[in-house]
Amino acid sequence: MVLPAKLRDLSRENVLITGGGRGIGRQLAREFAERGARKIVLWGRTEKCLKETTEEIRQMGTECHYFICDVGNREEVYQMAKAVREKTTKAFLPRMLELQNGHIVCLNSVLALSAIPGAIDYCTSKASAFAFMESLTLGLLDCPGVSATTVLPFHTSTEMFQGMRVRFPNLFPPLKPETVARRTVEAVQLNQALLLLPWSMHILIILKSILPQAALEEIHRFSGTYTCMNTFKGRT
Repeated sequence: MVLPAKLRDLSRENVLITGGGRGIGRQLAREFAERGARKIVLWGRTEKCLKETTEEIRQMGTECHYFICDVGNREEVYQMAKAVREKTTKAFLPRMLELQNGHIVCLNSVLALSAIPGAIDYCTSKASAFAFMESLTLGLLDCPGVSATTVLPFHTSTEMFQGMRVRFPNLFPPLKPETVARRTVEAVQLNQALLLLPWSMHILIILKSILPQAALEEIHRFSGTYTCMNTFKGRT
C-alpha cells in the first residue's frame, strides 16, 4: 500500500505573488489563503485589481497587503522588496538561505519547451525562465529548507490568451485558472520540482526528444499549433 505524501503546512508561511491582481495570480492568492497561508503579499501594475484581490483575501480571514510594482523594472523591484522586508520578512533567496526556509515558484508555460509560431518573444522569455529555474533548482539541492518549483501549463483560459485556438479543443481544452492554481499550491506542498499541466504534456516532451524534426512539424500542423495564434486577441 502506497501512503499519500504529506502536504507541507503553510500556516507559518508568508507568500509573495507577482501579478497577483488578476488571472492565475488571483487564483493563487485564493488557493494559498484557503490552505492556511499566514500572510499574502501581492505585486502588480494595476491598483484596482490588486485592491479587489486584497479585499477578497482579507474577507477569507488571511492577512493580505499589496504593492504596485512593475516586475520588469529592476529599480521598482528593489524598492518594493525593501518595503516588503520592512512590513513582513525578507522574501528573497539570500534571506531564505539564511533562515533555511523558503520556496520559489515560477509559473511558466509549456511553450518554454515547445515553441509555436507567432509568439517568438513570449516563447523566448519562457525558455529563458525555464533554464534559469532548472539551474536554480539544481543549485538548491544542497540547501536545506529552500526549494523551487517550475510549473509548465498548457493554454489557460485567461484574458492573456483570448482568441488562441487549437484544432481539437475537446481533446486539448484550455486549462482553468483555478486548476492551475490548485495544482501549483499542491506542488509547493509536495516539494515537487517540475509540474506539467495537463499530464498529456509529458507525451509531448517525450515525442520531442525522440522524433525527428520533420515528424514533429507534421504533428504541429495536424494539431493546429502552427496556426493557433492566427485568431489571438489577448494581452501581449
